[in-house]
Amino acid sequence: MGTNKEPILIISPTELKFKFELKKQIPATLVLHNPATHTVAFKIKTTTPKKYCVRPSTGFVLPQSKVPIQIMMSSQKEKPQDFDACRDKFLVQSVKLSEEEAEQPISPNLFSKVGGKDVHEFKLKVSYTQASSIPSPVKEVAASVSSVPASAEKAKAVGVTDPTLPSSPAAAMGSGDAAVAKRGHVQSGQGAAAGLPLKKQMSLKGFSLLHLFLAALLAFFVGRMTSA
Repeated sequence: MGTNKEPILIISPTELKFKFELKKQIPATLVLHNPATHTVAFKIKTTTPKKYCVRPSTGFVLPQSKVPIQIMMSSQKEKPQDFDACRDKFLVQSVKLSEEEAEQPISPNLFSKVGGKDVHEFKLKVSYTQASSIPSPVKEVAASVSSVPASAEKAKAVGVTDPTLPSSPAAAMGSGDAAVAKRGHVQSGQGAAAGLPLKKQMSLKGFSLLHLFLAALLAFFVGRMTSA
């Protein structure tokens, strides 16, 4: 946005845009173009000098030449309150110089309007754009939690066992003939272990019947001998 006087420098861009990121220095470039045949002195000011660093802030633009200006915004710890409508401004002052003045260093009074000096001014607005969207930690956690059942269902559909999921006893034993043999071996071992008490019970049962039979036979013979 310019003043009433037309600038003697072509300034681009006409609005400074910074791709905002927290805790990072953000650069922007301003180009001053002098299309005339005389030298022009310039000076750049800002409404927030502690926030921006301008290099160079003063200098000369030779005839039919360009000068790039580097503007660096200092790192910010938090998002500006006026992010959507930044109120920061820059002012570019320019003065046409004679050959004599072009040979002299720039003095503080060069851009003073006292005495009717012809000082051209051009104002620039500042705007911010978001450099990159920062994902929400809450959304990331929710996405990771919701993906666990989905992965388990997918593994189940294709017949793949997830090592993080509890496996069944049959799966732990294995598959195929080796698994069948292993299960048979385990079952036979269990049967043998269960058969020991049964055999012992049978042997104990047989021992009791034999004693009863012998006792009855002995009683029979004793009875016959006493009757004779």
